[in-house]
Amino acid sequence: MSIIVISYGLLLLIVWGIGIIRYKKLTIPFKVLTWSVLITFLLAILSKIFALRYRNNVPILQLECITGYIFYALTYYYLFKNKIIKKSIIISIVAISIFFVFNALFLQPFQKVFPSNVSVLTQSLYAIFSLLLFKEMLQYPLKLNITKQSIFWYNTAILFYATTMFFIFGFANYYKEHNLYDSIIYYFWYFILYAFHILIGVSLLTDNKEITSTYA
Repeated sequence: MSIIVISYGLLLLIVWGIGIIRYKKLTIPFKVLTWSVLITFLLAILSKIFALRYRNNVPILQLECITGYIFYALTYYYLFKNKIIKKSIIISIVAISIFFVFNALFLQPFQKVFPSNVSVLTQSLYAIFSLLLFKEMLQYPLKLNITKQSIFWYNTAILFYATTMFFIFGFANYYKEHNLYDSIIYYFWYFILYAFHILIGVSLLTDNKEITSTYA
């Protein structure tokens, strides 16, 4: 197992540890986010086990795709004030879950193909949610330095993750079509994951329900 994979696992444990240590001080959305980090860590371990033992970690990648969407969408559900958007998020979770099952059974087999169909949809929704939340933050500004707002760091993390992953899909398709060595994709993928979870860690460090309730 490479140093990159090991250090990524350690990063996930550190970020989860931050959430657990500060759990009583966290607001509901960031409690949800804390558990999403643990699930990500467990799935990352399973992914490597499947890759080494079965030479196929696609089933775990499929699970990562849907569990990630459920957790991040739920986090957005608790962050938004707009009731229409909140209802739309719940509908999207149900719709994406149904499409995930359909896609895994008929379009991109669960054990054979990376769920790019689902990933493109979820990445698009992440970008939309993040932009809508930034808009809502401008409509209901807090009298608090933006760098001290957990919602800012989480939303930035999601926007970064959603937009950069589109580059991954584009590069991956190009390299596959031209039979090129994909080490660049490998390192770029982990760079995105590192940056994303560092930002998630900052959001967990800055969240505080007492401060949030004071400025809400």
